[in-house]
Amino acid sequence: MSDHYGSVPFAPGASDYATGTAAALELARVLKSYPIDKELRIVFVGSKYYVSQLTSDEINRSIANLNMDMVGTSWDNAMAIYMNTLDGKSNIVFETATATEGRIGTPSELILFQRGASDHVSFHDAGIPAVNFISRKPGTANLEPYYHTPLDTIEHVSMERSRRLGRGFCL
Repeated sequence: MSDHYGSVPFAPGASDYATGTAAALELARVLKSYPIDKELRIVFVGSKYYVSQLTSDEINRSIANLNMDMVGTSWDNAMAIYMNTLDGKSNIVFETATATEGRIGTPSELILFQRGASDHVSFHDAGIPAVNFISRKPGTANLEPYYHTPLDTIEHVSMERSRRLGRGFCL
C-alpha cells in the first residue's frame, strides 16, 4: 500500500493526500493484530524513488500496490471511489476490492477508470499491478472543488470516510 503526504504549492493537502495517509495508517492499525503470512509494506515516500530502490526479487515477490489518494473528502458529490489503473483494465487489486465489496458492501460505489498521473504509475511501470483509489463524483469523475487549492483544509475532510476505506481492506 502506498501514499505520499506531500502537496502542491499553496495547497495545505488535507484531502490530497492526508486522507490517503489516514486510510493507510488505519489499515496498519487494524492489521497489526492479524496473523499475516505475507510481507506487507506501507509506503509513505515518493513512488518513483521507492520503486527505483526495489530489487528485481522484491518486484517479483510483489503481488499488488494499493495507492490511497483523496479517499476522505467531505464533498457530498464525491460518492464513488474511482479505482484508477493506468490502462483502464481490471487487475488483482480491482478484482479483490470488488470481491470484498460483494461480501461486505461498501459505503461508496467502486468504478474502474483509466487514469495515470499518480503514485500507482511507478508500480505499474515496474510490472506490479496497481490501483489508485480516489473519491470522485459518479458520472463526471469530477474531483472536489478544493483540489490543489488553499481551501484543501481539514474542514473539507471526512475522517469517517478515510477510516471506513482503511477498514474495508482488512475485511
